[in-house]
This record gives sequence, structure tokens and C-alpha cells, in this order.
Amino acid sequence: MIYKVKRSTMNPKLISGDRILVLNFMRPKEGKLVVVKHNEVFKIKRVKKIEGDIIYLKGDNEHPNKDVSIIKKDVIGRVFTFPKFFRP
Repeated sequence: MIYKVKRSTMNPKLISGDRILVLNFMRPKEGKLVVVKHNEVFKIKRVKKIEGDIIYLKGDNEHPNKDVSIIKKDVIGRVFTFPKFFRP
């Protein structure tokens, strides 16, 4: 599915208004972006570390205290970005 980013803590990789492709059949990998459902909110985060069923996430521009951990079932899909010339 293609989605439009509303807000982003992933600057400069993603900014508000960017379009992303989210594939739910791709497994999360360390260093890659994913969309997750955390506390009933959909978020775009970078996978910091995977340990069994626990995935540790971080934002590119966030304070380390805002890092989160989730279980694998909370991953919606891997994020793929479009080239910057697709920005509005």
C-alpha cells in the first residue's frame, strides 16, 4: 500500500507529505524503516535491534528516551521510500 506521511521524526529521510510504500510481507531487518502500531497509534520507526520476538525501534531525530520496543506482531510492514523528486 502507498501512504502519505503526516508527521515525521525521521527527518531528513522522511518529511511530512512524503509518500511511502509499505509491504507487509517483508520481514523487519535491523537498520530498516517499518510501520508499527504502538499504543494504538501508527508510527514509522527504524529497527534498532531484533531479539527473538522483541523489536527495538528508534526515530532518526528523537531523544533516546523515546525509543520503543514492540513484539513482531505489531509490525504493519517494511517501508520503502520514493526518490526525492516525488516530494510535493
